[in-house]
Amino acid sequence: MVPPTPTPSARLLRAAAAEREDLGRHRERLLAARDRLRAELDGIEAALRELDERDALLDRLAGPAPSRPAAAVAPTGEAGATPLRGPAIRRVAVEVLRARPDRAQALHYRDWFDALRAAGYAVAGKDPLAVFLTQLSRSPVVRRGTQSGVYELDPGAPRRLRERLEALHAELRGLTAAPSATADLTAIRARRAALTTEITRVEKALEEAEAVLGAATEPAAAAG
Repeated sequence: MVPPTPTPSARLLRAAAAEREDLGRHRERLLAARDRLRAELDGIEAALRELDERDALLDRLAGPAPSRPAAAVAPTGEAGATPLRGPAIRRVAVEVLRARPDRAQALHYRDWFDALRAAGYAVAGKDPLAVFLTQLSRSPVVRRGTQSGVYELDPGAPRRLRERLEALHAELRGLTAAPSATADLTAIRARRAALTTEITRVEKALEEAEAVLGAATEPAAAAG
């Protein structure tokens, strides 16, 4: 006859429960730290986007900065090209792609860059192609294609961004409810901060997506 498995002692059960509580508290601290780091990174990205937008606005109001060499604004052979910086690069890139006679929805980034230059634009920077690729990857309406180096338009981006925004607001509303006595207030504050930062980021992306796709489709609709 097989002897029965011994029943855990009360002392072992208490020790296990205490250990689980310690692990749970440590997990919450790690989650809170992760959310704080994510919020900080999101804040940095938002600040960089704001700098790009302000730089582009200054260029529109006052022209390119005098300290920039002419070669950085318009490479050799493109003296008459319109210089682009920051978010303006990705917005115009989408318009150029949508205006192609072949109605292309995807291009290798080098071909896309060449199409932008052929349309009379120049990307400002020491390495215009690298700057172009960076801005293209930041566009809320452009995604990587299935082939290496190929990027394609994402016409469903506004819908998905709106859905994401609704989900974020719903989660934020849940956090504004009165916390329970056992709630980790530090973790709640960190998550609330992360949500607020993410909401701001998604709102800006949605605003750009709707403006870019709307502006890109209007000429086609008028032409039709």
